[in-house]
Amino acid sequence: MIRRILMLVLVLLAFTKPTEAISFQELKESPQFKLIYSHEYAHHTPVENGGVYIYLNTYSIESVQYAPPKYTLRGTYYMVYTSSYQNEIIEKQLTVNYDTSHSLATLIHSSRMMNRNSSMMDLMKASDSNTGLFMADTTVAIYTLNGALKRNLFPNETINQKIYRKNIVMYDLADAMFMSVYQQYFDDIVIP
Repeated sequence: MIRRILMLVLVLLAFTKPTEAISFQELKESPQFKLIYSHEYAHHTPVENGGVYIYLNTYSIESVQYAPPKYTLRGTYYMVYTSSYQNEIIEKQLTVNYDTSHSLATLIHSSRMMNRNSSMMDLMKASDSNTGLFMADTTVAIYTLNGALKRNLFPNETINQKIYRKNIVMYDLADAMFMSVYQQYFDDIVIP
C-alpha cells in the first residue's frame, strides 16, 4: 500500500511542472530578462493605448543538441500585452534548431569560393529562402501584469516551422538565444 502511494506521488511529481509567477516589473528590472522587441501603440485612445513587449529569459536557455554545424537550443520568453483590452503576460517555451551551414556568412563564403561573380542580391535571396533556423514554440502559462497566475497550460510541442529573416521578432529571439549561449551571432558563423 505504501509503495503504491509512493509510486503515485513520484508519478505526479514527474508530470507536473511548477510555474513561477512573473510580473511585468520583474521583466523590466531583472538582468536575466533581455528585451527583444517593444512596440508602443501610436494612438493613445481608449482602444489603442499600451504596447507589446517581448523578453527572453537568458537564464532559461539550455543546449539540447550540440553537433556542429547543427545546434538546438530551448528557452523561455515572455510576451507582454499592455492595453485597455488585454493586460497579460504570456509565458512561452521556444525550441530553435540551427543549421549554421545556412548562415549568411557561410553562404557568402561558399558563393565566393564557387562563383566569384555572384551578386549580393542573389545571396540575400538564397539566405531568405533558407535561413537554417526552425522553431517550435508552446504557451506554458498566462499571468496578469502583477504576476498572478491566470491559466497554467500543459505545453505540447508544435511542428518545426521555418524562421524567416522577415519575421524580425522570432528571428531576433532565435539569434539572441544563440548569442547568449555561444557568444556569437548565428549569421556570423562560417562553415568552410
